[in-house]
Amino acid sequence: MLTAPDASPVGIFLNADPRLADLLCQVQALAGKSGVSAYLVGGPVRDHLLDLPVNDLDISVVGNAPALAARLAESTGGRLTVHPRFGTATVAVQGVAVDLVTARRETYRTPGALPDVQAGDIFDDLARRDFTVNAMALPLTGDTATPLDPHGGRSDLRDRVIRILHPASFRDDPTRIIRAIRYAARLDFQLAGDTRTELKAALDASALSTVSGDRLRHELDRLSRESNPLPALRQADELGVLTALHPALSVGHIPAAAGKDSPEPLFWLALLVWPLSASQSTAFAARINAPAEWSRVIADTARLVGRLPQLDEPNLSPSRVCALLDGLAPETLAAARMLGSGSTAAYIRRYLETWWSVAPILRGTDLLELGVAPGPAIGETLRALRKARLDGITQTRQDEEDLARQWSSASN
Repeated sequence: MLTAPDASPVGIFLNADPRLADLLCQVQALAGKSGVSAYLVGGPVRDHLLDLPVNDLDISVVGNAPALAARLAESTGGRLTVHPRFGTATVAVQGVAVDLVTARRETYRTPGALPDVQAGDIFDDLARRDFTVNAMALPLTGDTATPLDPHGGRSDLRDRVIRILHPASFRDDPTRIIRAIRYAARLDFQLAGDTRTELKAALDASALSTVSGDRLRHELDRLSRESNPLPALRQADELGVLTALHPALSVGHIPAAAGKDSPEPLFWLALLVWPLSASQSTAFAARINAPAEWSRVIADTARLVGRLPQLDEPNLSPSRVCALLDGLAPETLAAARMLGSGSTAAYIRRYLETWWSVAPILRGTDLLELGVAPGPAIGETLRALRKARLDGITQTRQDEEDLARQWSSASN
């Protein structure tokens, strides 16, 4: 449903968090007192017009955005973060945040590079944005509250399409390729015909190869945080975006059920890299400059996939299953539980439900009192006792004490 534009920014409050509503009122008042022009722009305007909840605030300031942000932080007691290169700032207060940007023009020296910026007016600022539906603004100051829509965003909202503002958009900033797919999936829109053509042309020209690993990872992270990332991932697969990131990436193995409760983002990373071999996983991690947490999930997923033939064997003991699964990232194990079949799925289910948490009753101090030598023997004995408990060889404290004494005597 496309709502009629409200005559004032108060209309945004209807579907906004009250904390955001209060922040917007304060921005409006401070901008008026400071004599700068301020506009609510981008996603909040789009979502308001679609009658969707407004979850964030993006403000474009024709003037000094960091200075206005500093006044806002002072008046609210919020935390101020400034990015001087782009003239942007964020104020976080009471669990919500508002982004303020200095209205600007952007030019790109080379495809995929960060832009060079110059101060501009609101129309310059809207013209630099990614898609028409994100290139609308609602004035917060001045004599008019008429929404600005110089690129036909409302028309594209009605037609339910995602459209770039100019043919070079994807070449200037190839991360918009992933963003276009993400917005289309979230809003249940289609890519406009010319936008789809330009997207394919940019992929054919290897546009994504010009983007840094950090920026690619940021876009993948944002996609994985959608309420259901699977439709976007499937469209990315269909269009060739995934193979542009790595030739072996695909999502054909991911069942529809994966999107029902959308767990943690790194769960989606484990699902995504499931088809990759160990060497391919290493290459992909390097391509996106994966931090430690991402690298662990990527590497552990490759390790687990390599162990699947062993997990497919019948009648494995619980201790053997634990030896194969202990220490792997939780997201990797969650992905394996979803993707596994037959005995593999059963083993992983039992491991996650019961076996991973099994521990011996005895502790290191108990073993010392029983005569086990201090040092490495303590850890070795505890691991052996856990194995015995998993496999049902011991059930009581006495069972473990008897076994520990037996091993200690044999070693002496």
